[in-house]
Amino acid sequence: MKNILSFFIIASIFIISCNSFVQLKTSNTVGDWHHSVSKNMGGYQISQSTELTIIRNGIGDYSYIIEQNTTDAMYGNQTKTDRFRGKMEEGVNSNNEWPFIGNSYGERGAYIKVPDDRWNDYKPSEIIVSFAQARGNSMIFIRK
Repeated sequence: MKNILSFFIIASIFIISCNSFVQLKTSNTVGDWHHSVSKNMGGYQISQSTELTIIRNGIGDYSYIIEQNTTDAMYGNQTKTDRFRGKMEEGVNSNNEWPFIGNSYGERGAYIKVPDDRWNDYKPSEIIVSFAQARGNSMIFIRK
């Protein structure tokens, strides 16, 4: 009985650790990404288009650039453009989140949700950016 229990404990540890052997390929996310949303609020149409660029500066060294264009019918459909840049954490945390550092996204606790396969053998066609609770809605970015 003791041997069987020991076997299951060792097997469980091995299975759990196998996920850490899957290499993280954050480099597969490098490039330009697009997200857009449009809502009617108070009878006025508000549209927002966001361009996210992920840049690889070196091994484990990534930065990002955001360009966000917002058009609000309440204010005469004048487009407001915000641009900012920051860095990405060196690695993914234990919740499979790759956090943004600096500026609006970093301040709002934004992160890219990393799938279990860690983009190991492919370039994703979409990535999900989520924010800390009550700091923003999740955004699905499509590769440009």
